[in-house]
Amino acid sequence: MIKWGMVGNSHDASLAVFNDTELYWASLAKDFSGVPNDPHYNWTQIEVARQSFGPPQKVIWYERPFLKTLRQWRAGQGWLRKENDIRAYLSDWGINCKIEYTQHHHSHAAYAYYTQPHDDCAVVCLDSIGEFETLTMWKGESDSLTKINSQSYPNSLGLWYSAMTQRLGYEPNKQEAVVCTLAKGGNPYKYKQRLYDDFFDVSFDPLCNIKFKENCHRGLNWWAPEIEDIDNLAAAVQFVFEELCLNLTSSIQFNNPSFNLAVTGGCALNRDAMNKIRKNWKGFWIPTNPGDPGSCIGAVLALEKKHIDFNEDIWYNNRTKKGLS
Repeated sequence: MIKWGMVGNSHDASLAVFNDTELYWASLAKDFSGVPNDPHYNWTQIEVARQSFGPPQKVIWYERPFLKTLRQWRAGQGWLRKENDIRAYLSDWGINCKIEYTQHHHSHAAYAYYTQPHDDCAVVCLDSIGEFETLTMWKGESDSLTKINSQSYPNSLGLWYSAMTQRLGYEPNKQEAVVCTLAKGGNPYKYKQRLYDDFFDVSFDPLCNIKFKENCHRGLNWWAPEIEDIDNLAAAVQFVFEELCLNLTSSIQFNNPSFNLAVTGGCALNRDAMNKIRKNWKGFWIPTNPGDPGSCIGAVLALEKKHIDFNEDIWYNNRTKKGLS
């Protein structure tokens, strides 16, 4: 059976083609359209998949639209059920087959776990927001993947980092890497304690859930207008982010003993933080495209519950960079 795992209608649309449990091909819309973070598919992308491997007999969508709609309503964004009608959305792209849905963080976790080589592995998923979840921890053994902890909106380390990216004058969900670079030239200790005092409830939690004093989803442009030395502020933001990530991964090491860790979700793109975590694990894995785009693969694996032989060259953009056909 030809199955398409699909991510779209939000940001970074992506598509993966499976034949039963064998992964044939994966791609991001932006690599066909040239539009950064392109939220929608590209007709060339769709036709390459259809003509090369056959039309989909089933689509596995990477999140549950109704839960997302509920969260958006709770967040004050309105009732967006029509905008989240995935059947209608895919029909616009000529896709009218059966659709199954997985949970957002389950797609993330499955992508990380079932593409890494070990029979046991802890998994941390850390992003801005799924349907409701913003942080999940998982235990992977053989072909079993079990959630052991979950934290929900509005408590979100990913949302906080994006909101601070905006506070620093950059575009959230696009220019977080600029903050990471800017941080290298600043003094993290100048504003570190103020960030903790203003934003975080640091009371003891055995699973290191991160509790916030502010809903960062609404932005933080209002915060501390007197701070103008953005290099020092960026350094403090990065320092706090790294420290909290280390606490989280130390927690899962204690609560779910394993020598191996896989990290996924958009926060896994913060290379400096991940390099600090890496040192504490024998096996460490971040799959290619660990943010939402990778969930086109993860959505299928979440249902199949099987490891695959994963090669990063399955991604269209990696193949073209290397001059592969």
